[in-house]
Amino acid sequence: MAIVGINNTADATAADVAALPADAMAGATAADFANMPADAMSGMSADMMAAMPPDAMGGMSADMMAAMPPAAMEGMSADMMAAMPPDAIGGMDAGMMAAMPPEAMEGISPDMMAAMPPEAMEGMSPDMMAAMPPTAMEGMDAGMMAAMPPAAMEGMGPDMMAAMPPTAMEGMDAGMMAAMPPTAMEGMGPDMMAAMPPDAMGGMDADMMAAMPPEAMEGMGPD
Repeated sequence: MAIVGINNTADATAADVAALPADAMAGATAADFANMPADAMSGMSADMMAAMPPDAMGGMSADMMAAMPPAAMEGMSADMMAAMPPDAIGGMDAGMMAAMPPEAMEGISPDMMAAMPPEAMEGMSPDMMAAMPPTAMEGMDAGMMAAMPPAAMEGMGPDMMAAMPPTAMEGMDAGMMAAMPPTAMEGMGPDMMAAMPPDAMGGMDADMMAAMPPEAMEGMGPD
């Protein structure tokens, strides 16, 4: 199989890609994309992305991802996300993240999360957060946490909280804490509590406090 209309993907340009009908991508392979110049991806559309076999995303690189128009990400699916090499996520930005269907995040892994630039998290929404597998949060760090819009924390669940490295909580602020569902606090551990900036506790309420495991309070400090 191949991309219909492009004989040699190594010679493809953005104009070549933009001129294709969406269904031309239906036969694309990982090798087709691995051979394609990164800037050719700037001709990609959402319909083309949606027509692409998930396995084709195995040829995606960070430079190719960075060249894609944000609107193209509207065609992303969970299977396509899962098929991407983790380091390809290094080309993601906030506009691309915001354009993705929330359900596409079901395909993200801890390695992908760890490879994502912190600024990409600026495009995260509550629905996207809620769709992520809890284990994906193992790749979260403090810079990524700090970059997220506070409202995104509305999608946090207890299993997601429990999966995060404690040091990721260093990026938490009071606005994020206030937006978090009380049930998410069921996943809080003492090391996470100890890592949180004291100011973040300004967003805590009685329901959140009541939902926390008692042992989480072992991480509370005098500040």
